[in-house]
Amino acid sequence: MTRKNILLARQPIYDTKLRIYAYELLFRAGHHQHEDAFDGDSATSLVMLNAFSEIGIQNLVADNKAFINFTRNLILTPPPFSSNDVVVEVLETIQPDTEVIEGLKRLKQLGYTIALDDFIYEERLLPLVELADIIKIDVLALTEKELENQVKTLKQYSLKLLAEKVESQEMYNRCKRLGFDFFQGYFLSKPMIVKGRVTPANKVVVMQLIAELQSPETSDPNKLHRTISRDPSLSFKLLRMINSAAFRRPNKVESLYRAILLIGPTNIKHWASLLALTNLDDKPHALHEQTMLRAKMCELLGEKICPEEKYLFFTVGMFSMLDAFFDSPMVDLLNSISLSDEINLALLEQEGLLGFVLKISCAYEQGRWGDIDWKGLSENGLSIEDVKEAYLNSLHWIMAAKGELFDAK
Repeated sequence: MTRKNILLARQPIYDTKLRIYAYELLFRAGHHQHEDAFDGDSATSLVMLNAFSEIGIQNLVADNKAFINFTRNLILTPPPFSSNDVVVEVLETIQPDTEVIEGLKRLKQLGYTIALDDFIYEERLLPLVELADIIKIDVLALTEKELENQVKTLKQYSLKLLAEKVESQEMYNRCKRLGFDFFQGYFLSKPMIVKGRVTPANKVVVMQLIAELQSPETSDPNKLHRTISRDPSLSFKLLRMINSAAFRRPNKVESLYRAILLIGPTNIKHWASLLALTNLDDKPHALHEQTMLRAKMCELLGEKICPEEKYLFFTVGMFSMLDAFFDSPMVDLLNSISLSDEINLALLEQEGLLGFVLKISCAYEQGRWGDIDWKGLSENGLSIEDVKEAYLNSLHWIMAAKGELFDAK
């Protein structure tokens, strides 16, 4: 198994204020390899080598910690990495024999944070509990009563609880009430739809602006300039964004109209729409980061397939999160925006070339390797390495761009 055959993604872990606390690094061998050839020790070693040596841990997790699955052998003979960066995640399949317990004690003494994965309390596992800093509980694997009992039992110990596989806002709210400290899952990317609720005024304004920006009539540079100029905050953010490290421009762009001419109306419309979403203060920064990552990954993959339409792929990636921003069904939102049938089909059904790239991007970012259409990738001239490269380049890009998005208020 070579380094190039390792697929690497990350999944955020949030605190109670929906700030990113850490990322779990997800990995597996390339799709063409047999599962029985996928050795846990060598795979974990390779992902750590990629993360710390080749890719750079800061490019993957910024200032956050990285949760990494440790096999038995890695617990007994840990790699020489800083305890400031890594959370040792003990797999549920590891038996807590004397050697394992002693190995975890040594890791604790070295300053590592210890997390127990997919944990269900049993008395025989008490030695692990006493060493753990964080316990992860699969909330989908337990009934409501079982979950309550697990939380009640584990709250007796000096540790934090992490709810994993939180798939909805309702489940997040429930776990928060139960006393969980951290949360992991796809709940941020899904809308919380409440029938009969009036859409807040600021969301109406943002939606109207996005609708106007996406109108074909706004493609004229003069009309686009007038539309964006009506919002001084948006104009300022847009100029700041264009002059950021993410765009790598040799000369500073000092006027909005010049930016439109240099970057192009289509690209400016996409950026203005993305920046407009940052005005929705009720949504956490993590959702904006996820949107940026998906939009950029779609653009990079689309550029390899159809370079002249790469910005359409960016639009599809960005708008795939609209329902989570506005807490409304996607079909209702699309009825209020003038988008092409091709984009609508991609967003609603993940069909067509735009939909294909969106589906690939979503599956990869979530570590759902089995949902990736590898044959379809090959038919469209893409390789495993192309997808991984697009993902990692998107991570690098948002590290450079996100400060400009959120700091300019």
